[in-house]
Amino acid sequence: MPKISKLSIEKQERDEYPGKIVFANFIIDGIPLNNSKDIDNDYVSCLGWGPKEFQQEQIDKLLLKEKSDFKNNRNSLYICPCSDLGCGAVSLKIKRSSKDDNIIIWYKFGFEDNLEYRSKFKNYYGLGPFYFEWEQYKDTIGGSLLFGEPNYWHADKW
Repeated sequence: MPKISKLSIEKQERDEYPGKIVFANFIIDGIPLNNSKDIDNDYVSCLGWGPKEFQQEQIDKLLLKEKSDFKNNRNSLYICPCSDLGCGAVSLKIKRSSKDDNIIIWYKFGFEDNLEYRSKFKNYYGLGPFYFEWEQYKDTIGGSLLFGEPNYWHADKW
């Protein structure tokens, strides 16, 4: 049986272009995920900021209720503060364990974009996999709604 990690979130602030964003950062076993040498600190987590509809969409993707961000069934975790996946995103695959439905797995971390003409992908081989207990995971991800600074938004989409 693999080690079961504990996922939590905490507020983190990024005060650079295009403005201050307070977001829900991912904490795994007490360590901020964006402390990894692979993750660019210019990016913010996909949770806890922006309009409520945007936040709910991100939550639903991480809970496997909605289609993933990328064609290859990968979801974004850290995105450009402009929210354009064309700028790139730290992404991963998410699945429920085939041996135990109460376990959810984050694996195959990487960096990619969604540009049709020159899409790029870089594996983050040293990051993950992480195994989480489903109920704790679901409560943590769901608890990120309106966690950071929900009134900040800069994009036209929402």
